[in-house]
Amino acid sequence: MDKQSVIFVDKVEDSADTRKIIQVNFFSDIEQDDIRKTKWLLGKYVDMIDVIKNYEFALQQIESGMSAYEILSAEGAIAKRETGQELTADVTANAVILKDKRHTNYKFYQFITNNIRFAINNMRDPHEGLAAKLLFLDGKKYLKAQQYMEKGYRKDVPGISATTFADKRRRAIANIANSLKINRTLDFVTIDYGRGRNKDGEIGLRMPEVN
Repeated sequence: MDKQSVIFVDKVEDSADTRKIIQVNFFSDIEQDDIRKTKWLLGKYVDMIDVIKNYEFALQQIESGMSAYEILSAEGAIAKRETGQELTADVTANAVILKDKRHTNYKFYQFITNNIRFAINNMRDPHEGLAAKLLFLDGKKYLKAQQYMEKGYRKDVPGISATTFADKRRRAIANIANSLKINRTLDFVTIDYGRGRNKDGEIGLRMPEVN
């Protein structure tokens, strides 16, 4: 993972669920790792949207005349999390560096999240589409989303049982995986099986190297 940025590194979980998704998958070229990458990306969607919104807010403050010192003060927690240390040596220079790095991340997250939304919003099955929207775009907990669909709050989407909801979720993930593989979004998700890693590998989002 050298020479490239690795973002949101996590351990891979839910292997049994991944195998079940493979079983309902209709696309012969979708493999287990594609499903694992897709599930991980979907779980990070809300986090990436938060980064996008925070960055856009910072840009608005700059346009409003807020100084670099004020921005760093307002975003101290973000800056510290991004670099792992306090930015105290050269505030103005660090503000520029942080802004440049965040702009690259911002554009990259936009690309990823736009492709995820496209895949979900263009699902043909209304139950699969609504389940994916509730779980991944809205970030609802599994039980809350299942109860919402069981009661059939949407008049255009009849209520379904808990068992059917679980099946629709798996089919939705399989369809999303196919879409993200076709448009090569999954190329930016890596599973590292290197020394010292979890036996199932650690998964992360890697940006292409920018020269």
